[in-house]
Amino acid sequence: MKITKVEPIMTGWRRMFVKVYTDEGIVGVGEGGNWGFRESMVGAVHRMEEPLLGQDPLRIEYLNSELYSRFKFGGTSIAGAISAIDIALWDIKGKYFNIPIYQMLGGAVRSKIRLWGVVFGKTIDESVECAKMLKEEGYTCIRLNPTNIREASGSYARRERAMSDMIHAVREAVGDEVDIGCEIHRSLQPHESVRLMQLVEDVNLLFFEDPINYENYQTIQSVARRAMAPIGVGERSFCIQDVDMLLREDNISFLRPDVAIMGGITGCKKAAAIAESHYVNVIPHIATGSICYAASLQLAAAIPNFEVMEMCPAPGEWPKIQQEIKTPFVIENGYMLLPEGPGLGVELRDDILETAPYHEWRWDLSYNEYK
Repeated sequence: MKITKVEPIMTGWRRMFVKVYTDEGIVGVGEGGNWGFRESMVGAVHRMEEPLLGQDPLRIEYLNSELYSRFKFGGTSIAGAISAIDIALWDIKGKYFNIPIYQMLGGAVRSKIRLWGVVFGKTIDESVECAKMLKEEGYTCIRLNPTNIREASGSYARRERAMSDMIHAVREAVGDEVDIGCEIHRSLQPHESVRLMQLVEDVNLLFFEDPINYENYQTIQSVARRAMAPIGVGERSFCIQDVDMLLREDNISFLRPDVAIMGGITGCKKAAAIAESHYVNVIPHIATGSICYAASLQLAAAIPNFEVMEMCPAPGEWPKIQQEIKTPFVIENGYMLLPEGPGLGVELRDDILETAPYHEWRWDLSYNEYK
């Protein structure tokens, strides 16, 4: 079997899919995760197509490592392209052997995947009501973003108190039966994040995610050493060397690799193994579409140190994700069931470009937009 074509597909809703075609009629699909710069991922995929033509798609480890070594300068655009191709190759291999990907990764450790429910709310009351609803739906883990609260503006003391009040109110609403994670989106300074964790120490958070912008790994290590809650990081890491540096001092509690950025399933399986050696559990990061979800499901099913999986990264996103594929995902009581088909177990709709036509993702640099 040989690769005959590699086709990037940009749709609406921030997606960049890749289809890899073979001379035996098997087509694999993948997805790249750098949604803010999809065009650069498309350019990278086009550049990678020529050396892939004529290659055996079953040699996944070889092709993944060759793409990494031959396309210099790295970064999330190149890594996103490699990830999309890698996922598509695993999809081909599963279809070729007529088994799901998780069977080729060592078999299923679990038959269903725990999800977190996202607390959407701009006020404490809205957040509390959303958290209660998610608990009633069966979710045993929820995630909120306290920096979104309307009251978190003005003086530092006022912001700090508003965020703390929101976290405490949600804990009181759901009790101790539900795990709570906090997503900070790298929006606090080191001293602010440490102070906030001190204020909510009694809440017993499952994780405190991306408290600061951590291009400087020494700084995130410093925050983690002083943290009053387990820290989760890694959603923007694009190689296993990143993972090694993040975990080397054993201050990080959860790793958040993105299968559409971290070298696909191949890279994330290695990242999970590194995390396991540090007694760190994995919370797959998902910020894009259906194929990223499908690949993350296969990974989560096969690794022993899985904790929980991301759900609905933005309001109104889940129906769009379900519309992208022929057979929608099934969620029961806060768990997602594993697809039963070979490979990824899902297929993009044939009319995907009609369902979600491409449009440019526009950036708004207005500062007040984010106040």
